[in-house]
Amino acid sequence: MVPSTVQQLAVLVALVLPGIFYQAVSDRLRGPQAAEQEPQNRALRAIAISGLLDAVYAVAAGPWLARLLDGGEGGPLAGVLRHPRQAGLAVLLLVVVVPSWAAWAAAVVRRRRERAHYEPTPTAWDFLFADREPCFVRIRLKGGLWVGGWLGSRSAVSAFPQPQDIYLESQWRLGSDGAFLGRMPGTSGVYVKGSEIEVLELLAAPAPVPVARRERDDDSTERSEREGR
Repeated sequence: MVPSTVQQLAVLVALVLPGIFYQAVSDRLRGPQAAEQEPQNRALRAIAISGLLDAVYAVAAGPWLARLLDGGEGGPLAGVLRHPRQAGLAVLLLVVVVPSWAAWAAAVVRRRRERAHYEPTPTAWDFLFADREPCFVRIRLKGGLWVGGWLGSRSAVSAFPQPQDIYLESQWRLGSDGAFLGRMPGTSGVYVKGSEIEVLELLAAPAPVPVARRERDDDSTERSEREGR
């Protein structure tokens, strides 16, 4: 429901928004929890967290908040209009900063107790290809067939929440053991659905050989051939 009065807006800010900011930071650090996938569960948790934070605010800064909100004869929340900077600071501090800090602190404590480290990237697929440099990709399909190619600037990889798939801008021939045998003639790329992938491996491109070194290697090869003859 969209608030239509100042009082309704104040209730929304006090009872919902602190919990929403807490959950947003918590999800970023730990990922969404299974029990919070349903919208009603997330809403109830946001309200519960907001209520807890509001109780802490009332104990820690109740008199100051009461003076700020006291409208006197000017009506409810008239004090906010008389002190807009203090009101803005209070909203920023109590709705954004404190809930975000509380979520970060809870995540730090929880992380110290857990043996496994949680990576906030939604899936391992996204983590694998995030900020990935150009490289070779070798894929074994579920039927045992090997597919591979070059992942470059004109390639594309899906991201969460879309289904996993990958487009390689050029396809290479692969042997029965997955060894790269050479670029496919006339290739314009290859597309692979993630549901068909059994194993996917990324291989760094071989480092280019300096020109001077290639010339020395060529001279050594020529001398060896002459000596052999």
